[in-house]
Amino acid sequence: MTTNQELYRERQNRLDTAIALGTPDKVPIILTGDSFFARHLGIPLADYLKDLYESSQIHLRSIPQLGEIDGVQYLNPCVYSLGQGVYANVKLPGRELPPNAQWQIEEVNLMTADDYDTILNKGFIQFHQEFLAKHLPAALSDMEFHMKTDFPRIIADYKQAGYVPFTPIICGVPFDMLSSNRGMSNLVKDLYRIPDKVVSVIDIMTTDLIEILRAQIRYMKPYAVFIGATRCASEFLSPKLWEKFALPHLKRIVEAVAGEGCNVLMHFDSNWDRGLEYFREFPKGKCVFASDHSTDIYKARKILDGHMCVMGDVPAALLKLGTPDEVYQYCNKLIKDLGPSGFILAVGCCLPLDAKVENVKAMIAAATGK
Repeated sequence: MTTNQELYRERQNRLDTAIALGTPDKVPIILTGDSFFARHLGIPLADYLKDLYESSQIHLRSIPQLGEIDGVQYLNPCVYSLGQGVYANVKLPGRELPPNAQWQIEEVNLMTADDYDTILNKGFIQFHQEFLAKHLPAALSDMEFHMKTDFPRIIADYKQAGYVPFTPIICGVPFDMLSSNRGMSNLVKDLYRIPDKVVSVIDIMTTDLIEILRAQIRYMKPYAVFIGATRCASEFLSPKLWEKFALPHLKRIVEAVAGEGCNVLMHFDSNWDRGLEYFREFPKGKCVFASDHSTDIYKARKILDGHMCVMGDVPAALLKLGTPDEVYQYCNKLIKDLGPSGFILAVGCCLPLDAKVENVKAMIAAATGK
């Protein structure tokens, strides 16, 4: 009988091979979910969020009932880090919301143009801490709760269970953080009114975020780092603006993570069709481009073939509204058309809270052939 440790080595090798653009024994599958696991086991979300170590154990109880997967993207819910990451009010079940309601993000756009000068004068980290303390104390408190979690223990638990803990570290990008705090319309105006100042601020933010990431990587030694981007997608900015305010800083962060010997999960929501060819400048065989079904995954595969692994892209809506046969056929087509080398099967973004369990099982069955 195969032990969990043997399964872990087998699954890690499968993912290693796919990311390095080789041909694994079969297409690997990553499961990305959080609140779905609690709903699957009938646990109210308010209870699920009480203890972030215990929430990881909920994942580990749910997953074996769904099928055989290779790795897990969210090891526990990252909801307590969202408020500080996007400068927003986060409403939680059992706190601002009913006990079993999905959490919500309320944007408040509190940053002013004068705050750019604060970042330039004090640095991003000091600005970030002072801004949260003044304007979003609940987000700061939530982040402190998040940081108390014993992540090395959680990582070890997943490995012990035979699953690759794919991305225990999650990081946003400067443009998106500014967009959330300043507001997209205000930020775009700033790109025209004070472009040099905005670039300088993004440079400082990028440098500080890289230093934080390096420290986290050296402490946790993760398999991969999740770099999340949405608002700096090429669909939202002209090519000229995108090449100035988004691309260089994305590249710096990705190269820094890869430079630490770590894989990079580029979890890029929204449509990136227009900028895909630029990703061929990113480190070869170290990155995974993961879309949320907005980007044409076939176009991504064609452009990035031989340079970057592609991951996705089972639509969340299909897992909620489709039938098991529809899910199975969709996944089989992805595997046939995009695999077996340089491809990982996964849901586009994240399993919805109310995905049908039988549909999740069908997705996994397509990958495993069982």
